[in-house]
Amino acid sequence: MNLDGAENAKAEVFMQAFRYREVTRAAVDAAPTFAPLPGTQAHADILRARRERSFDPKEKIAVGILKNRSDDHGNSALKVGLFLQHKKLLHHPVVEAAQRIAKGEVEVRITGRVRHRGLVKAKPCRPLRMGHSVGHHRITAGTIGCFGIDRDGRVGILSNNHVLANTNRARVGDIILQPGRADGGRMQNADHHVAKLEAFVPIDFDPMASNLVDCAFARLDPGRDCVPNRIDGILADADGWDISDVEDLLIEQTPVKKVGRTTDLREGLVEAIDVDNIQVQMITGARPRFAMFNRQVVISGTGRPFSQGGDSGALICTQDGRPAALLFAGTESGGLNGHGITYANPIRSVLDALEIEIYTQVPGA
Repeated sequence: MNLDGAENAKAEVFMQAFRYREVTRAAVDAAPTFAPLPGTQAHADILRARRERSFDPKEKIAVGILKNRSDDHGNSALKVGLFLQHKKLLHHPVVEAAQRIAKGEVEVRITGRVRHRGLVKAKPCRPLRMGHSVGHHRITAGTIGCFGIDRDGRVGILSNNHVLANTNRARVGDIILQPGRADGGRMQNADHHVAKLEAFVPIDFDPMASNLVDCAFARLDPGRDCVPNRIDGILADADGWDISDVEDLLIEQTPVKKVGRTTDLREGLVEAIDVDNIQVQMITGARPRFAMFNRQVVISGTGRPFSQGGDSGALICTQDGRPAALLFAGTESGGLNGHGITYANPIRSVLDALEIEIYTQVPGA
């Protein structure tokens, strides 16, 4: 299938196999997503799940667009991808219905549970650099994705909500530490105070909600310098970064790279784009909480995991250094090589949601 055919087949799977309807959400963009039809079993299942604080099995089946792994030619080798969080779902009626609807143009992947990428020790870095440890003063640690600039010309750190805003629990003005608390960052040490939370997009935990991003922006404190045009191991110079056509690049140019707090430089392959219905465990512990994400990018590592805990917030770039996505979650298994898969927000959705742009100017230039 070509891209249009794959998108149409994916929509048919949602509307016929899941019994979901197409819904336009304008919070970040006008692209369609899906919600269960009132009066259907899918709707009843989700209402029950809300009462029981658990999820129906259908909520552990994500659907996206991927390249046929057996075809190395052109852009027409696309399929509908089903990402199952447990092998027991292989014979679920939704999976069997999807295979009938897409007429053999379906590929199934077992992923394991999807969790945010929230931890290995890291060091302070001055000036601040992309790919290094950072975090709200009450979380463990995540990664500095890149540096952004808001409409008022204020420069700050771009990372995840669960890294900089403590998964909705922070307040604007809260202190951000570098390194993060798990790496020795301390509120008592003023040198570890590097920024203050400026904005974040709340994570919506309603089972029928559609989250598109997990992102936040923290304004640098006065006197804090950063290196905004260099990611160690990826870019010699990011001046002139162009993200206008990066979504098309992801399906055509699949190799990507990232530098994260835990795993440093890793290479991977884009496995799928526009993936919907991803149930992500955002809060762990005795009372875990899950959120549903749509329109995400799926990446597999080449030869080893692309990301691990603590890499949340890392900026993912194409081979030629274009910012592509913001890393926020992953699994320990599944993927093309069995090393787990990584989930990421398309970078344009992140920037639009926060109303910022990527900052690349060299200080003093």
